[in-house]
Amino acid sequence: MRKALVLAFIFCLFLGLMSFGCSGKKAASVSEAIQASKAMQTVQQKLDYLTGQAKAFYSSKDFQQTVDVAQFILAYVDKNSQEARNLIEKAKSELTALAQKKAEELKGKISGFAK
Repeated sequence: MRKALVLAFIFCLFLGLMSFGCSGKKAASVSEAIQASKAMQTVQQKLDYLTGQAKAFYSSKDFQQTVDVAQFILAYVDKNSQEARNLIEKAKSELTALAQKKAEELKGKISGFAK
């Protein structure tokens, strides 16, 4: 009897890990992350998975993909997700900083060319 319970527990654990995709793997794209979330049964599973994906995109400096996933969360999963809002704010701040840096680099190149 005890052996059957242990096997049942291991089986349930395995199924849980498979349904979350081991939660540690970053999707290759926003659309892949969204597709994977559609296979999940509960809103909380989808929210946790997609939030994890948005954080993974942010960690790998894929700021636009971070914004896209977080906006999907707000539009289709949990319109009140503060974590998604925070990720959007952080990623947009990074995108703005990158754009400003590129503009300054371009400005330096143009002014150096004009001399």
